[in-house]
Amino acid sequence: MSCPAPTPDPCQQICPPQPPLPPCLVKPIMRRLHLNQTKRILAQALTLSCIAGACVYFFIGAPRRHKYKEYYARAELEDYGDEMARKGLFQAVPKESLKDNQHMKK
Repeated sequence: MSCPAPTPDPCQQICPPQPPLPPCLVKPIMRRLHLNQTKRILAQALTLSCIAGACVYFFIGAPRRHKYKEYYARAELEDYGDEMARKGLFQAVPKESLKDNQHMKK
């Protein structure tokens, strides 16, 4: 860009000022900034909570359910109940009624 020819007026600018340099950083978009940030944070929170729920289900819930199924499939619950009744742990079962059953089992 070339300057115009000098004029006799000493106060007049010879060259116009140069335009400012473009900024190095991109200016943030301020319109709906809070709304967009809130949407992004909610999406992240929902995603992480779904991942955490799936981890709890697959690593804690499913193995625990499997162990309970195995236990109740193998357990002899009537024998456990009779043994506890013989020890006197059941208040509703009188000990006299168990003596006859105890002789029959042995």
